[in-house]
Formats: sequence, C-alpha cells, structure tokens
Amino acid sequence: MNLALYHPWLKSKGGAEKVLLEIMKRSEHDVTLFTLYHDPEETFDAFQEFDIEVVGDNNEPKGFVDKVWRFGFGTLFTKLPLEDYDSLLVSEAGLGSLITLRNHSLPVHCYCHTPLRAALPGFHSVYRKELKWYLRPLFDIGTLVYDLLEKRAWKKFDSVMANSELTKERIKQKGLYDEEIEVVNPGVDTDEFEEGENNSYFLYPSRFRRYKRQDLAIEAFREADIEGFELVLAGSAQEEDYIQELEEAAGENVEVRTDVPEEEWRELYENAYSVLFLAEQEDWGIAPLEAMAAGKPVIAVKGGGYEEVVEHGETGVLVDPETEIIAAAMEELAEDEKAVDMLGRHGKQVVQAYSWENFIERFDGVVG
Repeated sequence: MNLALYHPWLKSKGGAEKVLLEIMKRSEHDVTLFTLYHDPEETFDAFQEFDIEVVGDNNEPKGFVDKVWRFGFGTLFTKLPLEDYDSLLVSEAGLGSLITLRNHSLPVHCYCHTPLRAALPGFHSVYRKELKWYLRPLFDIGTLVYDLLEKRAWKKFDSVMANSELTKERIKQKGLYDEEIEVVNPGVDTDEFEEGENNSYFLYPSRFRRYKRQDLAIEAFREADIEGFELVLAGSAQEEDYIQELEEAAGENVEVRTDVPEEEWRELYENAYSVLFLAEQEDWGIAPLEAMAAGKPVIAVKGGGYEEVVEHGETGVLVDPETEIIAAAMEELAEDEKAVDMLGRHGKQVVQAYSWENFIERFDGVVG
C-alpha cells in the first residue's frame, strides 16, 4: 500500500531519524515522508535517496517555544495531501500527534518514540528552568494547552506502537490511549560492525542535550583513577550553549566532537574500550545496541529504557547516576580487559535478536 509518514522535522542524526530511515529502506509498503522542515546537511545523507515532501515554508525551528507553537499548534492548520495514500503513520517524538486533528480521513497509525518530554510530569520543571524567564509563561500556557489537544489527537489513532515498555507505560500514565499498544523495539544493523581493538578511550555517543548528561560523564571521568585513558563525547550539535559549557569543562584527555562524519561512527564504536550512556530516563536507546553489535561493554545508568537493553554483568554494567559510582565502574573495566572482552562477546550474541529485519517485520504487520 501507499503509506504517508509524518515527522515534524528532519534536522539531526538521532534515534527517531534512524527509525524513520529504516522504515523507508525496508518496509514492504511505498513510503513517502511528509515534514515541515528538512535540513539535508544536518540529518542522515541517506534520506536524500527517498521521497520526502516538505509541507509549508521549510523554516527552521528556533527553540522549544517556537517548536511547540509553530510545529505543534501550527499543524492545526496543516492539511497533508493524502489523496493518493492508503494510511497515515505519525512518528511521535513529541508534537507529531497534533497533525491528526486535521488529517484523519485515512486509517491513522502511531509509532511513538516518546510523548512530548517537556509535558511529562518528571520533565516539565527541568525544561522550564532551561528557558529565559520571559519565555516561561509561554511555556506554561503552551504545555497546558498541548496536554488538552494531545488527548484529542491520540483518539484519532487506529493503532499505536511504542519503542519500549517504558514509553508504553508513559502513554498509559498520561491517559493518551486505552487500547492495546504494541511494543516494537528499534534495532541495529547487526552485520555492520567488525571486530576492532580495545583502544584506551571511553566513548559517549549521543546528541548534545542537557538531559543526555555528558557533563556527568566528564565529572565521572575526572573522578576515575584510569591513567592513560581518554573520554570521547561525540554527537550532533543540539544546544550550543551546553556544548560550550562541556568544552570549557573538558580539559585534558576529554574530546568533544560535534562533527563526526557518518563513515567514522563505526570506527569509533569498534575501537572504543567501553561505551557510556547516561541520559536521564531515556525512552529506549539505539546506541547501546550499536555498542553491543560492535562487541563493546556498556556502562549505562539505571532507569529508563536502558534497563530493557543492558543486562547487568552480562552485556555491561548498570549504575546509579552518581559521579563516584560511574567512576568506579570505569575503573573496574579499565583494570580488567578480560571482563571487557567477555561482556563484549555476550553483548554481540544478545543483540542478534534486535535486527532491523525483525523490527520491520513486526512494524509492517501492525500497519498492514
């Protein structure tokens, strides 16, 4: 069938964008992606090989308030050209669902990466603090109105998929969807990675956002007694002021990389000693799967989707998000390369269950 896929913007190289790309590559359906903004220089190059339709004036979102008001509420006036399509799939990573309020003449499905984090009870105050004081009233009004519209929008979905059990639980807790929710975990290209070396660096691959807590990685690395090791923070630039703070805090043996070419990512994984994931309550996390596919042990914080991926003592180490505890885990692995190899080998075995082929088989089964 002809499947219309909607995602508010394509302007980074994150997990949601990887899922969209794999759907377009692998689905048995003919997929066209509709978006309000596309920056081919900042997102994955492979998107240029597929059908992407930009709806509107293609103006870049300038900040959180602009995203909510223009890319969220603005879709109340957006009509997608769906005459030649059989179904609409909404990619919901926050703000996507409102497109259904004017576009529900077809069967409408949802793949939820996360409900809008800023509107979730545990995150609202964190996002609010990051704004300038004069923007906070707009933020409060916007999230309040958004909550009301979001519940109406979700009633338009004929089926819902969640990327993890945690995301499913968040959907239920917000009262967004009462019917069955299928958990369809994103995957990894398990054959992409080759056996590399255990070079003396800990890698933290992630977009630069405050809730990803790269600052915690720096603090733990400074605390750890691991002479001869380096810390590499790599990802796409999301918050420039935060990146500046990290660069100022980095100091010796800490590298902040915001411009990693796509072809170098595999080598970064393959030759790392271990890979860190410290984001606050992450919804799922494709990156830990990539680390495991590269045969690298994972150090990940407890809480969030990481606990659905990482087996403590089997494929990596789960730790509390505290500087001393993370530092101790780094020290333990640094002193025991045999354990690093063992954890890495087991992770490579476990990750085989998370192939993109398995993902797309389940995905196509739901949409139809």
